[in-house]
Amino acid sequence: MPFHQLQQDILDQDLCTVCGACQLACPPGVIGFDGLDPVLTVESWTSSDCGECGDCLAVCPGADPATRESEERLFGRGRTVEERWTGIFGEVVAGHALDPAVFEASASGGSITSLLQTALVSGEADVVLSMGRDDDEPWRAAPALVRRPDQLIETSQSTYQLAPYLGALRRLMLDEPEADVAMSGVACHIQAMRKLQAMDSAAGRWARDHVVLLIEPACSSSTRPEGTADIIREHARVPLDSVVRLRYREGVYPGDINIRTDDGGEHQVAFWQAVRVLAGNKNFRCLSCGDWMSGLADVSVSDGDPNIFAASVRKPAEQAKHGRVFVRTATGAKAVVQARARGLLTTTPVDLDGLNLGLERKRNRRASYERSGRAVPEGPIPGYQEELDIIPDERWIAAPRTEDRT
Repeated sequence: MPFHQLQQDILDQDLCTVCGACQLACPPGVIGFDGLDPVLTVESWTSSDCGECGDCLAVCPGADPATRESEERLFGRGRTVEERWTGIFGEVVAGHALDPAVFEASASGGSITSLLQTALVSGEADVVLSMGRDDDEPWRAAPALVRRPDQLIETSQSTYQLAPYLGALRRLMLDEPEADVAMSGVACHIQAMRKLQAMDSAAGRWARDHVVLLIEPACSSSTRPEGTADIIREHARVPLDSVVRLRYREGVYPGDINIRTDDGGEHQVAFWQAVRVLAGNKNFRCLSCGDWMSGLADVSVSDGDPNIFAASVRKPAEQAKHGRVFVRTATGAKAVVQARARGLLTTTPVDLDGLNLGLERKRNRRASYERSGRAVPEGPIPGYQEELDIIPDERWIAAPRTEDRT
């Protein structure tokens, strides 16, 4: 089943997640990316060159994230209807980084960064894969392979932008095959990695043996780079080529878009304003996604404040900065214990009551697409459909009245 089948079944159906797993899994290494689009990098490559290999389609989470199969392997069962949006977990706690630099730089307390730092400090991992920025265009997201704990302060921060991601591990797999990897990634990245770990291929065996820790932030949906470009040009009113640094949630919690330009200037755009811009720059696969969290990571983290859009409007926020940490596997539990023991992370009990804006936006969008008649990605419970009165996304993130803004 050649690349052209991937083109027909995934790319032509707008089901590509831009996760980059096809690039990582391709045995001859002939898949790359043109922007956000998977392409063949060898011009003369034909269907017959692929032979019977279908690894690119087998690893792809675009149409089928294979959640039930992965849950059976990880937990011995699939999730129940009550676990539809949270997945299976052992405990959930409120957490935040104890390192002041990590806490200050983080979007929601730095729990993910602390766990990844712990993996490096403890020797559990040699390298961390996280989302950083492109060297040539610092406003663009790009995967980063990080080897020092302090470097994670710059890279492990919320990034509301699509970029090919898992393909960055291919060079590591080939050049440093014994290196152990910890990674952060949103739902589609984690789903693809779990699919790869189940495959009987050289890349699958490497992933089983050497991708040792998976951590994910909750994801309402990611955004095409054009959304970030619009924020920079239309709201910060600075040229793209002048940007030397960009952070999505920096400063007083829950943070603003902070853009540094080559003249030393600092430019801010309110986070609530940016959310509205980003909402108009998403692709079909992200909009129709059935997952807030994959439920397949060792640890998942959502923002502790259930409505950061409202918190951005009414600054200062009513809640202290923290994350809700879902501990799912024995590997995840060990990572949390180690982070606490090393004084990098603190946790306290928490419950899951109350609305979470990101989750509600996701649920309502998913329900609308399930009723649209168009093919959508498989959800975590095969055949299950949301039953709710749909609230349009624009109502969840309506522009605040002038008197509501601070």
